[in-house]
Amino acid sequence: MNVKDLRKLQKDELVKKLDEERKSLTMLTYEKALGKLKDTSKIRSAKKTVAQILTIINERKILENG
Repeated sequence: MNVKDLRKLQKDELVKKLDEERKSLTMLTYEKALGKLKDTSKIRSAKKTVAQILTIINERKILENG
């Protein structure tokens, strides 16, 4: 999912997507530790998506309070 699509989501949808991405990241890390993960770039992508979602959530908090 790209940033434009993420910005269109409501807060509850963002939180749900954040939870899904964190679970995915945990599973990918686990698979890497076991040696089952072939494409390690998925870990980087998941981390990037988590960071983007957190950034959007924090931006919205600042706009609400500021």
